[in-house]
Amino acid sequence: MLTSPAKIHRGMSQQLHTWRETMTKQDHRLGWKIGFNMLADQQRLSLPSAMVGYLSRQRTLLSGQHYPASENAILMVEPEIAVQIHCNVPADASIEQANSAIAAYTAALELIDTTRSVGDDIEAILGGNLFHESVVLAESRILPASYTREQLGFSLHLNGEEVRTLEQERVPQDFSTLIIDTANILAEHGEQLQAGDWIITGAAAKPVPVQSGDDISLDMQHLGKITLSIK
Repeated sequence: MLTSPAKIHRGMSQQLHTWRETMTKQDHRLGWKIGFNMLADQQRLSLPSAMVGYLSRQRTLLSGQHYPASENAILMVEPEIAVQIHCNVPADASIEQANSAIAAYTAALELIDTTRSVGDDIEAILGGNLFHESVVLAESRILPASYTREQLGFSLHLNGEEVRTLEQERVPQDFSTLIIDTANILAEHGEQLQAGDWIITGAAAKPVPVQSGDDISLDMQHLGKITLSIK
């Protein structure tokens, strides 16, 4: 049995209420994040698809910056591929529309705080914005014609030690399904995937626990490099 659609709807409604109160009024809109991108995670929670959270310019860091961790945070870092959209994407877009909407790719690091939601309550998880704490986008931008999944790879280092490399099964052949899911979910709540939005597409390797004092570096080859320190 699928997770109750009502719980998903309530969680998304709570999340987007917060988004409307902060992002649109203060012009902090950056885009969206994909959660539960792995089929196994969707099956574990009986979800109909990947889930969606929002990204805020207010919670965006530049490569090389320090992140000030709160005392009670339980942080993890995820290496991800980010895609930018150059046109509005309607609900029920075709695969061709979704793929042609991609303007650029880059590397991303997402910090999540697992204290934001407890357990597997999808309503609370969605209401808490899928654990999102902060995001770093690499400075480089790769055009769609230059992106190939076959050449994708990365190395994630924590305090100088390699701790993760690419898990190929976590990255789709193309991102059309995730883009369509995002557009459809937003449309259900009166919103739209818009030109200029970034989407971070889900962890491309298992998340890594981090804490104050840690130095993180991600080399995603032609998609860019990122460094981040936890204070």
